[in-house]
Amino acid sequence: MSSERSADAPANAVLQLAIRVGDALLAAGMSANDVVVLMLRITQAYGLSRVHVDVTYTAITMSHYPEAGGAPVTAVRVVRPDVIDYSQVRELDKLSDKIQAGLPISEALDAFQRIRSADHPYPAWVAVIGNAGVAAGVSLLFTTSWKIVLITFLTGCVVDRAHAMMAMRRVPPFFQNVIAAALITLIAAAIRLAAGHGVRFFTGLNSTLIVVGGIVMLVAGMTIVGAVQDAIDQFYVTATARVFEVAMRTAGIVIGIVVGLQIALHLGMPLAISPNPVPFGPTGSQFVGATLTAAFFALCAYADAITIGLSAAMGLLGWAGYTATIQAGAGDVAANTVGALVAALTATLIVRRTKVPGFALISAALLPLVPGLSLYNGLIEVVGTTPGSADTAKGAHTLLLALAVALGIAAGASLGTFLGRPIADQMRRIRERVRLAR
Repeated sequence: MSSERSADAPANAVLQLAIRVGDALLAAGMSANDVVVLMLRITQAYGLSRVHVDVTYTAITMSHYPEAGGAPVTAVRVVRPDVIDYSQVRELDKLSDKIQAGLPISEALDAFQRIRSADHPYPAWVAVIGNAGVAAGVSLLFTTSWKIVLITFLTGCVVDRAHAMMAMRRVPPFFQNVIAAALITLIAAAIRLAAGHGVRFFTGLNSTLIVVGGIVMLVAGMTIVGAVQDAIDQFYVTATARVFEVAMRTAGIVIGIVVGLQIALHLGMPLAISPNPVPFGPTGSQFVGATLTAAFFALCAYADAITIGLSAAMGLLGWAGYTATIQAGAGDVAANTVGALVAALTATLIVRRTKVPGFALISAALLPLVPGLSLYNGLIEVVGTTPGSADTAKGAHTLLLALAVALGIAAGASLGTFLGRPIADQMRRIRERVRLAR
């Protein structure tokens, strides 16, 4: 009996290491397919070839089936939401390389524990600025008004802190979004009231843009793209869970807006929000907005300076692909697909020469493209912001368009990554041959 335990001990230790790494990466936003690939890479490095991995969004199960009919070893871990920290993701990627180079399992477990217990690379208030900066960057896609950008940034800071307080008290995400959306709506109503009372700073500001700038940071646009990508990779259970999460979070936002409008009306500061899609602003401000959105997203995720700079460049490049395709006469779905393809392909070529986590660059680059605003518009059109303003047919069309855009972005990102890996490997082999020839 003791010999069986001794034989199982190494396999159990390897599974525990791999599943804990997978938990950290899945919570950070990595796709289920990429998580499984990295986990299997770790188990294979330690000689475990007969391993099955099952990812269901909230849990990971790993089983090792030894040769000669031995008893299987299984590990299960529940995936819990965590603060995204790309600096940890980068260190975990380095750890994976060390494991493949022959790092003993005991040292690998110690290194993993050090990585997970390490402090964030900079204070939490910097991440707050990053999160609020995402909202400000998104607002630049639609307007050049510095007042709206500033108000959106400050509103983002308030909402971020409100979210943090609610998360500490374990308020469900649905109610977090209800309260945050109502808060944003009330802030816009208060600004509208101040403008009506002659406060010059707020005169002439578009209340719809103020609400949109704050709301987009709440909309789970990246989640719907991740859901579609998991579906493409045949992780259907994970994809279904993510789609349902998008539906619940976005529904919470819409309910919060409606509640906020009713509260504002009872407080004597009525607010009118247009359910019509918001048009993009000047092309120059769009590029600035896309670049800042990607950079601030990386900052919010505790990325290092190199990752932030490359994320900004990928955001700019992805938006350039989108804009060029639109100007060529293509539709929104095709344009988003091309933008995602260009950004993912370039990011994959870059990360093969660096230690920057590839999915971090791709996530940042895709953020300006994600159909979060379309999800918001579609549900607003379905429920209406005033009695009689609901248009179910129009809202359903907008929601289907958002889903098509998400499919295009996910397909473009997957194709860009698929094409980039062999190209980067071939370039690396060519450079190696040239180096040896010298």
